[in-house]
Amino acid sequence: MRKTLLFGVALLLVITAVYWQDPWLWRNYVRFFSSGDPTGVEVLVPDEEIRGDSSYVLPVATDSNRTVSAEALAAMHAYAAEFGSHALITVHNGVIQDEWYADHWQADWLTQSQSMHKSLMGLFVGVAIEDGVIASVDEPVGKWIAEWADEPRGAITLRNLMVMSSGLGQYEFTLNPFSDGIQWLNSGRSIEPILRTPLADWEQGTKWDYNNINSELLGVVLERAYGKRYAEILRDKLWLPMGGERARVHTDSPGGRAFTSCCLAAPAMDWVRVGMMLLNRGVVNGNRIVSADWIDEMTQPSPAGSHYGYQVWLGAGDPPLNVEGYGEGRGSSDAIVTEPFAAQDTWMTWGRGQQHVYIVPSENLIVVRLGPALGRQPIKPGYDVPRLINLAVRGLQRRE
Repeated sequence: MRKTLLFGVALLLVITAVYWQDPWLWRNYVRFFSSGDPTGVEVLVPDEEIRGDSSYVLPVATDSNRTVSAEALAAMHAYAAEFGSHALITVHNGVIQDEWYADHWQADWLTQSQSMHKSLMGLFVGVAIEDGVIASVDEPVGKWIAEWADEPRGAITLRNLMVMSSGLGQYEFTLNPFSDGIQWLNSGRSIEPILRTPLADWEQGTKWDYNNINSELLGVVLERAYGKRYAEILRDKLWLPMGGERARVHTDSPGGRAFTSCCLAAPAMDWVRVGMMLLNRGVVNGNRIVSADWIDEMTQPSPAGSHYGYQVWLGAGDPPLNVEGYGEGRGSSDAIVTEPFAAQDTWMTWGRGQQHVYIVPSENLIVVRLGPALGRQPIKPGYDVPRLINLAVRGLQRRE
């Protein structure tokens, strides 16, 4: 009995010591198995709040001046509802044509961006270059990531991080809480497993390989280049000038490092504001966020993957999305692509659970679709990626 008691006490002490070495790892690990709410706000803690002044408000079309047909909008509503969407907003010529929310949702509730957040890394690198804190996209990350300065990983360029051609290895999915594959996204000291990411067996720039670590490293570079927390960069460089509402950036611990490959919570209308800035080649709310030339550069096909630019997805070059991990029957959302984009200049942000800002410059059109983002399967299989934007493009009512 005494031995059993001593063993129990010793085991408890070991478990307690392991827990307190990285408490957020274990809290997040437990949450991983219970997260995902198809009808409610999905919260990732800890986080930091970002607030704008809500000054940018788009006009709303009336029945008499709507430029997207009622039939097209009804079909879009039906498709959004079929796949459990929270919100669907369509904007044409700078006017809100339609603002739809599911019965379970409210306009000011925050949705999780998942990988849509990556596209802001592509934006902010351009902003940093124009601010003079980064010289060019061809600078090596070793300039800011001193831990890699004297080794081959330090030679990876910002460009190759942005176009998903870094030559870094992938962390495989695992349920082992002691593996870096779990710890980079769950540890309260996430920078440690991120900086342990090994090189792959191919050279940077020679292939396209979607890797979350690339976007995390871009966030690290931005913080070190500016000498500021990422939340400050997001607020000062985008959220305030675009007249946004509020957002919450997930961090690895209270006051810790922000995740920049995912995990930016914001209302649907704030993603409309981001979309307007991208559509208007860097201008929103009367403020220029970045040069038009940078937006053009962001949306150029990369040599290693013609469907991808600087952290954004491109619709040209059919089939545009049938690439490993994101094509038919692939990835956690089992997305499909049944037809080309109706407008070949369509480009978009893309997050797990089919979070999207679709942008069509030739038609001056934006569609934002948001829904559940967390859990093992946030959206049922079979979501057709071009479907919503194609319905909107084909529903445009041409007026002389």
